[in-house]
Amino acid sequence: MSLFTSCSDDDEPYVPQLVNVSNGAFVINAGNSSSSISGSVTYFDYTSYTATQNVFKSANGRELGITANDAVIYGSKMYIVVTSENTVEVVDKSTMVSLGTVNTDQALGTDNGTQPRHAVAYEGKVYVSTFAGYVAEIDTTSYSVTNTYQVGSYPEGMAVSNGVLYVANSDYGYGNNPSISMIDLSSGNITTLTDELIMNPVSFAVIDGEVYYLDYGQYDASWNQTDAGVRRISGTTVTKVADATMMASYGTKLYLCNAPYSYPSTTPTYSIYDVANDTSTAFTPSNIYSPCAMGVDPVTGELFIASYQENTETGYAGYSIDGYVNVYSNDGSTSLRSFSTGVGPTAIIFNTGVAYE
Repeated sequence: MSLFTSCSDDDEPYVPQLVNVSNGAFVINAGNSSSSISGSVTYFDYTSYTATQNVFKSANGRELGITANDAVIYGSKMYIVVTSENTVEVVDKSTMVSLGTVNTDQALGTDNGTQPRHAVAYEGKVYVSTFAGYVAEIDTTSYSVTNTYQVGSYPEGMAVSNGVLYVANSDYGYGNNPSISMIDLSSGNITTLTDELIMNPVSFAVIDGEVYYLDYGQYDASWNQTDAGVRRISGTTVTKVADATMMASYGTKLYLCNAPYSYPSTTPTYSIYDVANDTSTAFTPSNIYSPCAMGVDPVTGELFIASYQENTETGYAGYSIDGYVNVYSNDGSTSLRSFSTGVGPTAIIFNTGVAYE
């Protein structure tokens, strides 16, 4: 008797594949310096859909400090920039336990390291801007400052594209010396870009190698904000893309909010600009009182918008009370969930990684 067997693709052994995953979102809360409210970190877990407040304080038994402003995740660590404390807190992103503290005023000197603002990571280094006009290069193993770059006036956000570190020199909105510094990280050479459209640059997005920056524009004598928007940098040419006061990116899309500061206040508008086909689509997210930060999960594509709550006693945004975040579908049309944060949510950082599928 003969036994015949047949093989098919279904009989092939399963080979696990590494895929990108997103486990949650960190919200960096600035606190409030005038009310002596410490900054904090909120963690929103995607498995339980619950938000945990003060995760840094719970893990370390101490406050984060006044004016936590930004953070970046690199590998298993998160680097939290705390402006008024002149510190960068290095923590394990899974436990939030402190692994070290970089004192920028000590590492760079008081004149150069005061008031760190933003951070970006690239090839084993974390770059931190300071309001003193410098960028510190921090080694991610030793936490020591391995290099410093003198840039422009009051630098804010940064981004890396094709080995060049772009730095937004905001000039604190004064309008006297705004610029964008471009640091070739292989040579250390610095080029300064100025243009009539560079008024008060604050942050960047990189899409397919092209660099976009958000500019806060100008303020008149009554502090009404004008000319805020997103611009594109092509070589040394700057062009306007759209009006906006907040920006986040995902794929080929820029998510924009336009809520210029004015009195009386104006109603915020929202849009999605697709750089691939030069089209803009408006959307209206529900239940946002006073938007203050945006982010898009790079894996799920879900849109996060942070907001101040209304202070019911004054009828204005409550800068000394807890804020909140609403989560929306990729097109902004559907509200998915909401969670509370600490005081003054200012940045949203996503807890991504890889896992076997």
